[in-house]
Amino acid sequence: MDQSGRTGLGTVLGLAILVLLVAAGYQLWTARGGSKPPVTARTSPGSPVSSAPVQPSGSSPTQSAPPVAPSGGQVRVAEPMELPASPHESLLAPIQKLIVQGSEAEAEARLMALPPGTLSDSRMRHDASVLWNNLGVLKSKARGASAGVSAFKTALSLDPENPTTRLNLAHAYWEIKDPALTNEFLEKTIAVAPNDPLPHLVLADRLFEKDDLAGAALHLDQAAQRAAENPGLLSYLELVRAKVRQAEQAEQKFSSRGSSHFTVKFDGKEDYDTWTRVLDILEEAYRDIGQKFGYFPTKPILVVLHTRDSFHVATGSPAWADGLYDHILGRIKIPTQGALTDRTWLTRVLRHEFVHALLHERIGDHITALPTWLNEGLAMQLAGDPWPEIEQVMRGEITLFALRDLEGNWLGLPATAATVAYLEGNSATLFLIDRFGMEKVREIIGLLATGQSFAPAVHDRLFMPYDEFERRWVDRLNENIKAGKS
Repeated sequence: MDQSGRTGLGTVLGLAILVLLVAAGYQLWTARGGSKPPVTARTSPGSPVSSAPVQPSGSSPTQSAPPVAPSGGQVRVAEPMELPASPHESLLAPIQKLIVQGSEAEAEARLMALPPGTLSDSRMRHDASVLWNNLGVLKSKARGASAGVSAFKTALSLDPENPTTRLNLAHAYWEIKDPALTNEFLEKTIAVAPNDPLPHLVLADRLFEKDDLAGAALHLDQAAQRAAENPGLLSYLELVRAKVRQAEQAEQKFSSRGSSHFTVKFDGKEDYDTWTRVLDILEEAYRDIGQKFGYFPTKPILVVLHTRDSFHVATGSPAWADGLYDHILGRIKIPTQGALTDRTWLTRVLRHEFVHALLHERIGDHITALPTWLNEGLAMQLAGDPWPEIEQVMRGEITLFALRDLEGNWLGLPATAATVAYLEGNSATLFLIDRFGMEKVREIIGLLATGQSFAPAVHDRLFMPYDEFERRWVDRLNENIKAGKS
């Protein structure tokens, strides 16, 4: 089960950072300035199915998710300034105009051609730094964070104490996972921009990845103190802080053991039999599922084993869940009851949740574009534990949720509705793989990772509208029902 619904990101504080950057604005510098749905499966699963046609319903499942933050992180523009009345004004004013007009290449050429001698003046260095910074903003807007890094670095070399440029470079480094984003760089950024929450958020993110919950909580507190003027960011920060504190309290006495690709925390005394079994299953999943999907995680994944009594309390998951991938804390959580006595169950749950973790990392900040039905369907298919087809386990008239109504969070669904949702996710995903091939699925996922939304990605890769894909899937179900009766 994936707990993210429509709000998850690859990193624990990704949404918070995006909220912050959206609030900063992205204007080029110038000199002046629902209720639970009925599910009409007429008898319980396991009975034969009739020839009654399958029809998608128009109702949608209850949403139960953390606050949704805007997507599309943005970077800051340097403060407006008046160009100095000096012999250099004739050099700077045309460059300023080119940046405002979006003439990136010509503006960069002119900046690079500035006579070195003119940069001996401190005001000139500052003004040139502002122009380089805003060129970086222009580049980032056009082609992503990596495109602006060089310009931001040049701007910072001209004016090392400029907080706007340093924050822009920190954000770009964070977004592209550049190793230049060191703790030393972040601490310098905090010194230069002491009232900005961004470096504290990034430090909290880095510390959390190292499972330093206390350190992460400290920097989250620092960020919250600096986010009072941004209600959206503050609201999300409070959510993340609560989750981190809850995890810190719940896991403070947990034992830990790691392998090449996973770290396992266990509620109780050191239990090497459980650790070994869990790590063996996870490492096999890493190799097998990574190869099937054509992608491997770039950093170790944390897996937390809770006792059965504490699992649902610690995770907030519904009673029907037997494991989850926590999108806020970025970790797999499962109950340990039966871990040593039921290897089949343990393998199924660990592999299922590993797929969720893999998809989150592959799609990254755009994970909200992945429909839950496909997220869960891929988890079942790639994990090697698919559910049976709908028509094999239900009889009578089958009323389905429309696939668009299964794109959001499923946590509010009652058990019966959740069963139908999982059956649909498995069935539609199996049809997608069988009809179009796993390579097309990977291509769709790749488009989602670039920021494309799901319906256009389907149309782009499958050469048909999303609704047409759904119609063909439903037609196949009805054909199977008819064939089963004849």
